[in-house]
Formats: sequence, structure tokens, C-alpha cells
Amino acid sequence: MNRQFLITAMLFLLVITGYNQFVALPRARAAQQAAEARLKKSEQEAQRQTGAQAVLDASSPVTKEKTSAPKPEELITLALPQADVTFSSKGAGIKTYLFKDIIGDVDLTPYEGEGYFSTLPQVDFSEFARTKDSITFAGDIVPGFTVYKTFRFNENGINNVNVTFENKTSQNLTVAPWSWNFGPGLATVKSEMGDNERESKAVYLVQEEGKKKPTLETFAKGDKQPTLPWTWAGVENRYFLSVLIPQGWKPGDLTASKEKIGMQKRLWGLAGEGALEGPRLSIAVPGVTVEAKSKAEYKSDFYFGPKDYKQFLKLPYHLDRSIAFGFFGALGKIARNVLETFYGWTGNYGVAIIMMTVLLQAILFKFTLMQLKSAAQMKKIQPEMKRIQEKYKGNPEALNRETMALYKKYKVNPLAGCLPMLIQLPIFLALFNALRTSWALHGAKFVFWITDLSSKDPYYLLPILMGAVMFFQQKGNIPAGTDPSQAAMFKYMPLIFTLLFMNFPSGLVLYWLTNSLLTFGIQSVINKKMAKAN
Repeated sequence: MNRQFLITAMLFLLVITGYNQFVALPRARAAQQAAEARLKKSEQEAQRQTGAQAVLDASSPVTKEKTSAPKPEELITLALPQADVTFSSKGAGIKTYLFKDIIGDVDLTPYEGEGYFSTLPQVDFSEFARTKDSITFAGDIVPGFTVYKTFRFNENGINNVNVTFENKTSQNLTVAPWSWNFGPGLATVKSEMGDNERESKAVYLVQEEGKKKPTLETFAKGDKQPTLPWTWAGVENRYFLSVLIPQGWKPGDLTASKEKIGMQKRLWGLAGEGALEGPRLSIAVPGVTVEAKSKAEYKSDFYFGPKDYKQFLKLPYHLDRSIAFGFFGALGKIARNVLETFYGWTGNYGVAIIMMTVLLQAILFKFTLMQLKSAAQMKKIQPEMKRIQEKYKGNPEALNRETMALYKKYKVNPLAGCLPMLIQLPIFLALFNALRTSWALHGAKFVFWITDLSSKDPYYLLPILMGAVMFFQQKGNIPAGTDPSQAAMFKYMPLIFTLLFMNFPSGLVLYWLTNSLLTFGIQSVINKKMAKAN
């Protein structure tokens, strides 16, 4: 009995196991796969419907049963004289702006994102029409409701972009608020990439009451909305600008953020790598109701390109306000105009910088002479000064009295050496900013190895020569008996300046080198005359 029961039980288990293995489990797997497929399809459908709902107001009675799955992204390129512009079918934004630079093509939009001037990324756009300098995209939000987007590029750089909603249905449709998007990040030429993270900002331009010219404002995450209407907004860095200029419609809020766009070395790799961040800006557009069989149009101008000061002065919208001339901006603009004048005469920006430096030295010659004479006189009385300091080192009042008597005896004014430096400092800062931000110097050749005055000297010859001139200038200017710590400061100053100027634009180094040579020459003449007089 037990034997028969065991055999029956074993057969039963074998049948159950076989059924589960070859019938039940395959059926369960097939059912699961079918359910996953249905879920995926429903998610795609929901995504599509959500995309349409994000564009249309919820109250709009539009049938969505015939919507299809989103199409894969398509890239469409328009070749222009100034750039090869590639657009994305997702939002019809500029995915790649390959600027045709004088030195070599520069991809200004290499970072992942929707792209510049993208709108309605939920909509699948496709090319609708094009000419040699324009392109139009079209996309159906829902059946019978189409959005068109046209980019037109003009020779002067003030381009146009129009967005048109066309309602072909018999119902009024309400478009929900949407936005123009910029970023993340705006790249630049190779010589500027090291500073690009610091120089990249989201900005807008406003006209403040009582001011003659508009003000450029930086907009960051968490900032309050502009209280005054703005003319244009977008993203900039030192050399490039990308902005939207609304025409006849009122924009909504600005939204800015900083996003990770890659990794970069910190302190030449000594501090490892850190996240590289770029600005993203969004310009909101209020919703609008498009009546049946009608259109709603949003016209805008836009600029995307280099910050060419000379060109900006010919254009509307005060784009030149995006160029940072610094605190002494008025002096910087004068210097820029003088530089352009000399360039018009010579055709070489390097020679123009030298001529501008000579002119500046001629204007400041009286102050330079005052400074160098004061230094020579201080050097002359240094032995007596040291004797007085040793004699009255325990009596401050007597030391001060005898020092002033010494100055009076030899007609020395110690402040005369500082005054010229104070006068020249703002001029130097103004020139620094003027040359640092000058797009005209980009790709400008000087002589031989200097083929780009906006980038550093590739062989560091100019900063080394500048340091050598400064060394000999300081060496002849240190009075005998000077305090060792002060003497060391004077001695190492040329080395510090050389290291500091190593990565400066060669145009700026050329200015400082020329200025140092002229000063050294004047100093040598004064020292010889002083020696003969003694």
C-alpha cells in the first residue's frame, strides 16, 4: 500500500512539475511581456498627451485619441556665412552654433541641453521651408493646431525669430504659458576657455530712471524679478553674446540656474577636478487664447555672435552695454577709440598699441618726470636718512623733525613719487579692460610669432622681456641702504609681474612692455643728468 502511494505521489509530482515548466511558466512569461508592452505603450501615449496638455490649457476641448508616440530627435543644419547653425526638432532651438572664426571654427554650444532659443520641446517640429538665410519649422500640438517657428539671419547680426500659433479648428484653444530657453553654458574661443566659467552669466538690460544709458544686470538663481521692463535678456561671456529681444509682446518671469556641463582641472590639476558649470536662462511667455480659424504671433529680434564693439555702435538695442569696460569705463572707451584710429592709420593693432602707449607717455610725461626725479632725490639723500634713523631710533619726535628738515634742505617731496602712480593707476585699469575685452584684437597679428593679440604669447617672450626691463629699471632705482625687506620686494617685483603676465593677452603685455621701455629710457636720462649735477 505504501509502495503504491509513493509511486502515485511521484508520478503526480512529475506531472505538476512538467506542467509548470512547459505550460504554466511560458504562459506567465508571455502574459508579463504583453503587460509590459501595453504599459510602455500607455506611458508613451501619456507622455505624448502630457506634452500636448503642457502646451494647451486644460479647458481646451481637443480630441487626443489619434496622437502618436514621440519621434526621435532630428537635427537640421542651415549653412550661413558667419556660422553653421544646427537646429533640433525638439523645440526648434539652436543645438549647435559653429561660429566661423578667423582662427578656426568654434562650437559655441557644445553642452547637452535643449539648445538656444528653444521653445515647446514637447512638440515634434520638422522643417517646413527654407531660403539661403532663413528656415521655418512646423509642428502639430494637436490635430488642427499648428505652431510655426521662423529664424531669419541678417548681415548686421540683428536677426529675427517669429513663433506663430495657427488654430485651424472650429474651437477656441488656449495656449498655456511657455518659454524661451538658453543654455546651459556658452563656449568661447580656446584662449578664453580657462576664464569662461567665471565670465559666463545670464543677463538682461534695463533702462533706469535718470540714467542716460541702460544698465546691464546679471540674473542668477534666487534673484528677484526685474522691476523695470527689460530690452533684452540672454547669456553672455567675455567675447560672445546670445540674447532675445521681444517685439510687441510682454515677457513673463526670468528663471536662471547654474548647471553642470562637464569637469575641469583645478589649479592646473594640483587640486584635482571640479564640476564645470554653465548658466541656463528661461524667459516665460504668458498664455494666450487663439480663436477658431485664427493665429497668434510672437515676433522677436535676437543676436548670437561676437561682442564687436565697433559693430555694436552701429546697431540698435545698446548691445555695447554687454562689453565690460570696468569702473573706469569712460577712459576705456576713449582708449578703444584711439586704438581704432591708430589701427586705421597703420593696419596693425600691435603697432597701434605701441603708438597709443607713446601718446599716453607723452600726456603723462610731466607726472612721470616728477616721479622719477623724486625717486632719484630719495636715492641721493638715503645715506643721510639712514644716519638720522640710527641716531634718533629711540626718539620718534626727533626722528620726524630731522626727517622733515632733511626733506626741506634738499627740496624733496616724498609724495611726488606716489602722485603719478595714483594718476596712472585708473588709466592702466581702463586700458587693461579695454584691451582684455577687445574682440578686434582676436586673431590680430603683430609680428612673427604673435598671431593673436587677444591670447597669450605662445613662447612667453614678451612677458620675459618685460620682466627683464622691469628688473633693470628697479635695480637702478633702489637706494643704497634700503631696508632689506623693502629691497627684496623691489627685487622680486619684476619676477612677480612676469609670472602674472604670462597668461595675459599679448596685446596687454605689449602695452606694459612698451610703457616699461619708455619709462626706463626716461629714468636713464634723468639719472645721468643727476650724476653730472653732483
